[in-house]
Amino acid sequence: MRHLAEDSLNLLPSSLSDLQPKRRLIIYFRRLLGLGLLPVPISVVYVFVMAILTDFQASTYTSCHVLNVLPSSSAAAKSQHVVWTMACWTQFPFLLASAWLQFRFYRRALPRSARSFGCLTTFSYIQGSFSLVLWASFATADGDSLLHIATAVSMFISAAMYMAGSFVCAKYYLRRESRREKFSLWLKSRLVFVYFLAASTMWIWYVLHHKFCLPMAYSLFALGELISFECLCVNLWTAYWDYYHVVILYDQRLGFYISDL
Repeated sequence: MRHLAEDSLNLLPSSLSDLQPKRRLIIYFRRLLGLGLLPVPISVVYVFVMAILTDFQASTYTSCHVLNVLPSSSAAAKSQHVVWTMACWTQFPFLLASAWLQFRFYRRALPRSARSFGCLTTFSYIQGSFSLVLWASFATADGDSLLHIATAVSMFISAAMYMAGSFVCAKYYLRRESRREKFSLWLKSRLVFVYFLAASTMWIWYVLHHKFCLPMAYSLFALGELISFECLCVNLWTAYWDYYHVVILYDQRLGFYISDL
């Protein structure tokens, strides 16, 4: 009898649902993130180009009145604020979902000594996500306003913390065994290098522009800002390879739930 009780094939059906064939739906989380994390990196290039084509004089204007051919990200977002706002708010739920997956993954995979550092990295991810939608919601604010300055500083600090923290966790605390994971780490290492190179040099050009009003200095600042922002977006998009094993399952009895393959 004990053998029959343990063998599910020999158990009698308890309801009509047991007689129906089981239906199971599998949704790969990486595909949702792969699509959901695309609006911002695509839109930032779109608003940058459209600002040059349709609003060149206003988007490239600075108080120094020197030669400038590229708009800053904030000026481009202000010029094309409708598109920018829609893109940021569309991506916002996927940013929070990716941050939750990262916290879930760090809690399981990181050694106990590094979990606090992983939580800090995830917090910077969440802070940057909220700063992004705050910037998008008030994209028409003046560049000298306190709201714009506070949002820009928050985004820069959270982006730098996330880029460095996620790379350190992936490089020194997590095991990378599959080809996807190794490729993700390889790409992260290149993105981190380019990001900090662009982010550090852009502030040099920013100071040179405001202190000495050098021609084209603000354009070089804008180019570094664009490159660093795109590096951040692509780094976030590497979640497509980091969470390839996470799926959303649907079962007639259990409903929807998240599991690892």
